Order: sequence, then C-alpha cells, then structure tokens
Amino acid sequence: MQDYENIEIRSEEVQEILGTPPGWMARYGTLFAFIVVVVAGWVGFLLKYPDTVESQITVTTTDPPKRLVTETRGRVKTVMANNEEVVAAGEVLVVFDNNASLEDVMTLELAIMGVGNAPSDSTLLAFSLPGNVVLGELKDELYDFYRRQQDLRQYLSNPYDNFNLQQLNKELGKIQSMIRSDQGRWANIDRQIESVEKRLRREEQLSQENLLAEERVSKTREELLSLRRAREGIESSIKSKELDIEGIRSEMTGVRQVTKEGRQEAAIAMRESFQALQKAVEEWKRKFVISSPIDGIVSFNLESISEQQFVEADREIGVVVPLKRQKTKGFVQVDMSRSGKIRPGQKVIVRLDSYSYAEYGAIEARVEKKSQVPIEGKIIIEIGFKEDLVTTLGKRIEPSREMKGNAVIITNDKRFIERVFEQVRSTVSQEG
Repeated sequence: MQDYENIEIRSEEVQEILGTPPGWMARYGTLFAFIVVVVAGWVGFLLKYPDTVESQITVTTTDPPKRLVTETRGRVKTVMANNEEVVAAGEVLVVFDNNASLEDVMTLELAIMGVGNAPSDSTLLAFSLPGNVVLGELKDELYDFYRRQQDLRQYLSNPYDNFNLQQLNKELGKIQSMIRSDQGRWANIDRQIESVEKRLRREEQLSQENLLAEERVSKTREELLSLRRAREGIESSIKSKELDIEGIRSEMTGVRQVTKEGRQEAAIAMRESFQALQKAVEEWKRKFVISSPIDGIVSFNLESISEQQFVEADREIGVVVPLKRQKTKGFVQVDMSRSGKIRPGQKVIVRLDSYSYAEYGAIEARVEKKSQVPIEGKIIIEIGFKEDLVTTLGKRIEPSREMKGNAVIITNDKRFIERVFEQVRSTVSQEG
C-alpha cells in the first residue's frame, strides 16, 4: 500500500503540478482581497445614505394671494377691473345682477360712514339720502329707518300739535290724494321699466352673438337706470307721505303722548334701525359684490368669470396677488407615526410640480417649525426658504399663487457603512 501511494505521488501529472510556479492570482490574491475590503469600507464611509421623510408640500408666501370666491350663485352684471390690473384694497372688482345701483349703494355706505361709530340722535335725525337713489332690497331697511326718524321727530316737535280735528282731516285727505297721484305715475313708469328690461335682455343676447354694438346696449342700460331712479323717487315720495299720514292719525286718536319714556323708546328704536341698515348694506355687498381684500394685482380665471355669465356659489373666480414680495414659506403635513425624527434646522429638498426637476433642479430649504398638536392625525411642518428661490441648477423661480410639489426632509444623514453595521447588528440580535 505504501509503495502504491509513493507511485501515485511521483506520477508525471503530479510532478508537473508541483513543478509549476503559482500564478499572480495565487501570489497576490490575498493582497487584492484586502485592498477591495479597504476600498469598500472607505466608499461606505464616504457615501451617505440619509434617513428621510417624504411628503407633499404647498409653497406660498407669508402674505399669500387672496382668493376671490363667490358667496352666492348669480349672474355677473359687471366686471370692473381688467385682468392682471393693479387694484387697491376695497376696490370693487365684480358686481352680480341685482335691482340696486352700485353707485347709489356706495353713496348710502359713505353716508353711513360719515355719521361715525357712535352718532348722536341729532346726527341720525339729520341723516337722509336723495329720494331717487336705486337701492333695490335695501330700500325697506332705509324706509324703516325713516319711519323711526319720523316717530322721534313727532315726540320732539310735532307739526300737527296746533291743528284741530277738522284741519287734520283736511290735511289727511290732501295727502291721500297726492299719494294716489304718485301711485298712478309709479304704475306708468313700472310698465316702461318692464318693457325696457325685455328690450335690454334681447340686446344683450345679440351683443354676445356679435350682432349688435355694445354702445347700443349701454344706452339701453342708462335708459333703464334713469327709469328706475324716477320710480324710486316716486316711491320715496309715497313713503314720506305715508309717514305723514301715520303722524296725523296718531294725533287724531291721541295715541301718541309726549313723555320722557316715549322719547327714549323712540330714540332707541331709531338707533337700532340705523344699525340694521348698516348690517343690511354689509350683507348686500357680501352677496352682490366682490372687492379686493388687499392692494395687489388681480388675476381672474377667465373661464370662470365674464359679464352675463352665471356663476355658482363658492366658486373661485381669481386671486389678488400682493404687490410687496413677502417671505416664502412651505407647509407639509406628515403622519404622526413619521414625524418623531423631524426637528427644526433639518435640511429639506423640494421639487416643484410646475418646474421640471431635470431642467430646473430642486430647491434647498430648512425645517423651521413643527406643530405640537396634530390636526386630523397630521403634524404640520413649516418649511423656510431663502429670500430668493434659487434651485440647485442656479435657476431663479418666481413665487406665484400656491405652488405644489414634493418635499424630502433629511432627518439623519447617516453613512452607508453605518447602515450596514446596523443591519448586521439587528440580524445578530434577532438570531440571538
């Protein structure tokens, strides 16, 4: 058996292998493997693989654009500002169809503002408007105020105090005759208004189809407004005479007694009626007018707003962009389960949907604030940007309205090798 093994060891094939010197892989394999391990470790140390939290972001300014939203459904009567025009705070932009004249409502509002915040009774007694103002649904509140004025005036100075019963009856008949005459005139003008309104609707339709000049439509509108003013003047005269009749009848029946308590009650009723008139004007503006909330540039959604267009309630028809550039902010909503690692000062990479990442790059920002109380299970993260929105490719982005995008918050900038050791440690711990 020993001889057989010796023969095998000394065979020609074995002698050839033993006589051949080792190749370079055999000579330097260990060194090469060591170098590979060192390089991989060094790359793993240099390469960072951060922990991140990703979510949608809304980028806006600290004084963001103000939305113009319709309060109620209705037809647009007039668009009073051009698209992309500079407007002032409080400037009327859009008026919806109604029976009042904007000019006359503004006259009423200015008159109300002119009496101050705490007007005296004498100031309210002197308050009045021209009889031909076209106020639509506001006229009921105005006439109620006039009635309260008349009540207090009769307590202070009754013009019929020295009239006997026969004189009062004569005065009553005279006023009633004047009212009947006014009512006849009112009915005649009302028929004219109805005819002109029908004509105006036809002309507006033809104008929209470019079959009639706008100047013709404007003249018809002016004619209609003139007739409405005449009707309002007659109605105001009738209301005033009706107040006189109430005073005469009160004097005839002796119902109204001049007492200190009565004067006080009349004064209180007049002040309450004036406050109701103020609120009615505010409600009218909220319902039929859209004004600019700030100084800025108005930008209409031209598909949503045009004259004679019917618009539904709660519809955004445009925005007003502030004139002054404000600081840009971003807001991110993150689930509570993912928000624990987020801290102020952490780096954020923002990619905007409206700006291609390949062409514009991303924007670097920082976490500024983190809400402590969740809203509907979400934590609000406030993101701060530099004064100018400059991307990683050196391109400047102009803030506009509200910009949507994607935000990546870097919560921990770990190295790749740390992650490998953490994974190994985790695996060992689980096996143990």
